[in-house]
Amino acid sequence: MCTGNMVRLAILTSSLLCLQTALVAQSGIAEPANLALVASPSSSYVSGDTSLEALNDGYDPRSSRDSRRGSYGNWPRTGTQWVQYEWSRPICTDKIDVYWWDDRAGVRLPKACRLLYWDGKAFVPVKNAVGLGVEGNKYNTTTFDQVRTTKLRLEIDSDGQYSTGILEWKVYDAGGSPAFAPIVDAGLDRVVVIGAKTHLAGTYKVLKTGPKGPQLKVNWSKRSGPGSVVFEDPTVKTTTARFSRPGLYVLELAVSLGDLVGKDTLMVKAIEGPDLRPLEPVDPQPYKLDSPLWSDRIKALIVNWIPHCIAKISDPNLPEGGINNFVEAANKLAGRPSGRHRGYVFSNAWVYNTIEAICLACMVDPQGDQQIQASQQAMRQTLEDWIPKILAAQEPDGYIQTAFTLSTRQRWSPRFRADHEGYVAGYFLEAAIAHYIATDGKDLRLYEAAKRLADCWYENIGPAPKREWFDGHQEMEQALVRFGRFVDRVEGQGKGRRYIELAKFLLDCRAGGNEYDQSHLPVIQQYEAVGHAVRAAYTYSAMADVALETGDLDYLSATMSIWDNLVNRKYYVTGGIGSGETSEGFGPNYSLRNNAYCESCSSCGEIFFQYKLNRLWRDAKYADLYENTLYNALLGSIDLEGKNFYYQNPLEERRARYPWHQCPCCVGNIPRVLLMLPTWMYQKTSDAIYVNLFIGSTTTIKAIAGTDVQITQKTDYPWSGDVSITLNPAQERRFKVMVRSPKRDVSALYEGRPASDGISRIYVNGKRVYPSLKDGYIVLDRQWKAGDRIDLTMPMKVQRVKADQRIAADVGRVSLRYGPLIYCVERIDQDIDQVLPPDQTLTSQWRPDLLGGVVVINGRWGNGQPLMAIPYYARLNRGTGPEEDRRPVAIVWIKDK
Repeated sequence: MCTGNMVRLAILTSSLLCLQTALVAQSGIAEPANLALVASPSSSYVSGDTSLEALNDGYDPRSSRDSRRGSYGNWPRTGTQWVQYEWSRPICTDKIDVYWWDDRAGVRLPKACRLLYWDGKAFVPVKNAVGLGVEGNKYNTTTFDQVRTTKLRLEIDSDGQYSTGILEWKVYDAGGSPAFAPIVDAGLDRVVVIGAKTHLAGTYKVLKTGPKGPQLKVNWSKRSGPGSVVFEDPTVKTTTARFSRPGLYVLELAVSLGDLVGKDTLMVKAIEGPDLRPLEPVDPQPYKLDSPLWSDRIKALIVNWIPHCIAKISDPNLPEGGINNFVEAANKLAGRPSGRHRGYVFSNAWVYNTIEAICLACMVDPQGDQQIQASQQAMRQTLEDWIPKILAAQEPDGYIQTAFTLSTRQRWSPRFRADHEGYVAGYFLEAAIAHYIATDGKDLRLYEAAKRLADCWYENIGPAPKREWFDGHQEMEQALVRFGRFVDRVEGQGKGRRYIELAKFLLDCRAGGNEYDQSHLPVIQQYEAVGHAVRAAYTYSAMADVALETGDLDYLSATMSIWDNLVNRKYYVTGGIGSGETSEGFGPNYSLRNNAYCESCSSCGEIFFQYKLNRLWRDAKYADLYENTLYNALLGSIDLEGKNFYYQNPLEERRARYPWHQCPCCVGNIPRVLLMLPTWMYQKTSDAIYVNLFIGSTTTIKAIAGTDVQITQKTDYPWSGDVSITLNPAQERRFKVMVRSPKRDVSALYEGRPASDGISRIYVNGKRVYPSLKDGYIVLDRQWKAGDRIDLTMPMKVQRVKADQRIAADVGRVSLRYGPLIYCVERIDQDIDQVLPPDQTLTSQWRPDLLGGVVVINGRWGNGQPLMAIPYYARLNRGTGPEEDRRPVAIVWIKDK
């Protein structure tokens, strides 16, 4: 008998039972069970920032705006949408409750709704429905003639302008429904470091059984894995587990209710921790550029972009807030008349970022370029104007945040947790580091002010009798670690330790909040990238810092779990993060729409995160990842002239860049990260130099085997794979040079063909060598003297990149890559809605006349017309086309079917 007939038979033969037991349900003997708890929800459409699981999570909202425990929504769809429950066995019901969601933005109360049930052949309306209400701030009850079915569907009509949503949908047992096994969720897959514990927090949903019914029993067990697993208490849903050996484990959570048992599993990858000390960072320092690509990009920042930011921030009438806020705060502290704070509460942030960018820009050797020299001189004058004004706004105990000084806000108050105290303070610390380095420690004004600020936080935040605190926007945590290390370097080992301890304390305090700012769980229990992408990346970067500085294995386990989730489930081919389905944040696994958010600041945070992990693990794959983000998601956020920028970096774009933004948080963050090239290019140990990026340049790495080593790269990478590295140690010494052997597909989400990994040839002083490979690095261990040269060649092939089939947006599409560069096609050159046949030959070509000089990818579309792809970073530097044409002007993912 076919499945459909079996379902119809079950429905027909059980009708009598349904009617017989309805009287019991109506008699008041017991509250009818909410059958929705054991249903599987589905819908015509669900927006990425909401979830179907919210429909039947059992939470009773306080109002139609109470989405703290989740919500279902279908934004941006309008018209008629549906949600549906399905049960594994027929249920009997005659009543539902619906609590509608109204966020007073894109989701509003519906115009009407209808309830249908599956009669074995089709969905048909329930009979004699009474209710079907669409009111807010209450459960809307609907009663109807009893039905026995395996599916209920709620059709929802919007008002035509807004989308609709639901906070909770209950379905009540009318009697005669069968017993159901518990619905079990074991939790997230994760990574754990041997020696650490993983936190298990399973959940289950079960129908009420009454005091005399069977009792629930919970049991955790190991289903498979190479070693033993010790559970702290296997009989409770929330516990911990430790693992004896590395490998892949499957853990099972079983919840039984009498003879009914529900089960679910999760996977744990157990790994050994790092067996070596972390790499030492190469702090920002003076350097000389000799790179066809980077020389032009850095000059554009120095000559155009940073001066533009300076002019905006110096404007006394800047509505977004700039130096004007410091002037007013200083006036108030001095007892003079003062005005109100302007702009967002965090408007000090872009001032500090710009100061850091200025200091880094002044470390670039102008090599006689008069435009760069003039701009650098003007920047130094800007610092002399700004620094006294900023320091005058610092309160006597070291605290500085003009939005607080110019208001009655109480410091470190939960009421003002969203007001970015730590976000702003952290940027001040980082600006002070850059200023100290740029002045070679001769100007201590910002450094000393930063110490006073950090000390103010240390004296007030901490274990009792101090106060607990976490900030709504993370940054202070990673800044404190960086500042603590820098104080150790300047004043002696241990002098900065208190700041690193404070960073960990701030992270440890995160709990009891929500996913948006990563405070939904203690950080050591977070195993998935969620929430606002910038806040997330800064959190994860700081967690890596703490793991690196303290050796805390629980921190390391959580960090690696998050890394695995982010890189292998939520990572764009451009290295961008944050689909924007939640507020400027992450969506579900594999939900990577091409009209992505990918905020520029989140790319900065992603670089920080991968860089810290490269330090911690000494593994080149993390440098592969931050190279990807640097060259693609971040580099193109500012145009070629350095006059306009992108706040967002989608993979389908039609908008031009713009000179400013109402929330200009990215304007100083972008240049400060791009200008830190020596930091991204090199890491070190006492006896090794790690070469992570290939950029034509000269800088000096200090204290390698007891001597300083000047290192010069000659290359036009990423246009060519040929690199020459000349080493000039001040004294002849034996040390290792570890050269990254690139791997283009670190993320499991993408696969490029043909393969274009590694280093194909390497020579030392003209003689070919065949060195070993360790953790993605070519190892060159020898006695080095001045003038020794390494020559290497990397394969540079045009690659077709295909995405994991679970990324729905990229099914039937292909992206193109050359070296580290992701490419796009622009409508200005061709019809980008055509198909690129899978067998079409693609070639690379150097075009000195185009976009400042780029390698383009040439081929033909399926209709025979020429195809030309340009680097994604160079997109939309030639116009956007007619305003009335709303189609994307540049796309990364091209149809290949």
